[in-house]
Amino acid sequence: MDAARLQTCATRFLAELQRSPQTIRAYRADLNHLQTWLATHEQILDAQTLGQYLAAHPTWAAATRSRKHTSFERFARWAIKHELLDRDPTVLLERPRLPPPHPKGLRRAEIERIFAAIPTSQRRDALLFRLVYETGLRIGEALGLCLTDLDLIPGDEHLTVLGKGERKRTVLLDDPKLVGALKRYLRSLPYTHGPLFQATRNGRGGPLRYQSVQERWQGYAAQAGVACTLHQLRHSHATELVNGGVSLATIRKRLGHQHIQTTLRYAEVSDSTMDAELRRWRRQQSK
Repeated sequence: MDAARLQTCATRFLAELQRSPQTIRAYRADLNHLQTWLATHEQILDAQTLGQYLAAHPTWAAATRSRKHTSFERFARWAIKHELLDRDPTVLLERPRLPPPHPKGLRRAEIERIFAAIPTSQRRDALLFRLVYETGLRIGEALGLCLTDLDLIPGDEHLTVLGKGERKRTVLLDDPKLVGALKRYLRSLPYTHGPLFQATRNGRGGPLRYQSVQERWQGYAAQAGVACTLHQLRHSHATELVNGGVSLATIRKRLGHQHIQTTLRYAEVSDSTMDAELRRWRRQQSK
């Protein structure tokens, strides 16, 4: 595949890609950079030239190289599926080893400051962000909820979530205030089926878009003067559970982690829990 054909195929690939706007922008930048390099050096896309391309940029950070590896790998798989490539040029690439990201949660008081900045008229936004914070849902999982995913039987309120890998899990709605806000929101809805959080602009009625929700959250956070990404709501919930003494096995199931190693990252931020346990142990030894 030469540079010109890569550019054409990349346009088709990105148009079909079902990812967040941020991911699509990153993939586009990576493929454009590769296409420009191939054109400049009059090379075609294969395993050898892809290795040369990466070797020509030794100053790239490991995270950058890893992201580009992912971009090229997913494009190659798509191209092979559509019979645009005969071989996968990424198959021999060695992915850089990255340290696991350190999840950063915020204190509840900081999160509540942002919630206080949401106008009372924006009931949908307030419930959506509160739901993500109090349950640890991924924002995509929350946006994918339908009314039929809710079960509000008194004393056993929960919802069914379709998470990563098309895996379903049940999430307990254990906060009475959240349940109350959810019931009030449901009573106010002019519809009885479809997405729980619908877009209202222009009467479209479809599910909210991630980009729109992200922009609204950042606006509220800016008004409150708190630096907080939308994904940090999930981290904050997990950190709160760890510091509250909830077992990692329970947190893993609640967050929908496939591997316990992912959940173990939160154990590193639970120093207060560790100190409290050690003090209790020491007091017991002293009796």
